[in-house]
Amino acid sequence: MLVDLITITSRDGMTLDGIFLEPAAGATPKGPVDAVLLIHGSGGNFYRTATKAMAEDLRNQGYACLAINTKGHDTVWSPQGSGEYLGNALEILDNSRHDLGAGVDYLWEKGYRNIGLLGHSMGAVKVGYYAAVEDDDRIVTVIPISPVRLSYSYYMESADAEEFRGIIEKADRMEADDRALDLMEVRFPIPQMFSAASYLDKHGPAERYNLVDLAPRVTVPMLVMGGELETHTRLRDCPQDMVTAAVNSPRAEYVIIPGGNHSLLNSMDKASARVLEWLASLAPVSAGV
Repeated sequence: MLVDLITITSRDGMTLDGIFLEPAAGATPKGPVDAVLLIHGSGGNFYRTATKAMAEDLRNQGYACLAINTKGHDTVWSPQGSGEYLGNALEILDNSRHDLGAGVDYLWEKGYRNIGLLGHSMGAVKVGYYAAVEDDDRIVTVIPISPVRLSYSYYMESADAEEFRGIIEKADRMEADDRALDLMEVRFPIPQMFSAASYLDKHGPAERYNLVDLAPRVTVPMLVMGGELETHTRLRDCPQDMVTAAVNSPRAEYVIIPGGNHSLLNSMDKASARVLEWLASLAPVSAGV
């Protein structure tokens, strides 16, 4: 399958790579959506299995697809010649708005007028956050798959509270010692490297990216998907709770795939089929302006 390797510039000036997939010859998309922007998860990139496979399946059914790296791709990386370090370990999640906005701009400039957002894991947080906080009427649906619950209060009431509290206290000490950008290795909510600043940004008491709290601000149809095996504290019941809270969405539904694991990697055919069913069922919308 041929794809276009593309480079875009985020709205805050960072060069990012991705792939654009033209709709398959002779295929016509069902429903109002004509293009989908796909976003990878923590430490991932646009060519990770879940993102790439979903893009291929959508493309084969007539949807243009753009899969891009956000600045949070991989764990740590450095733009060539910049001397700066980025990646999931150092990410301030709010900056992803600039990456997604550039992806939407790319599709719009290609002539697509009804754009869907789809993300896996932390990518699900990013698409949900974008839909909630950006006033972008080019977006007509959002599909978070295996969304992560970034909630300090929820974690502090969980069985993992003691471990979580210790990490927060360590990050607070590092920040107070002017070591906010130093890396620390953690096991919760995932085994990963984080700077103190990045960990507090995503998991601290401000709960800026708590999708359950943000769900009332989503005003487009939203499908949230998860797997039956997603029982970890960071994932448990998040799809159901998001949909319950999405009181201003014209249509909000969740689907739990039986036997599905995180990002539905063991159920990709079922995940794609359900996404395609959702896109085909959406009511007609006016073209974006």
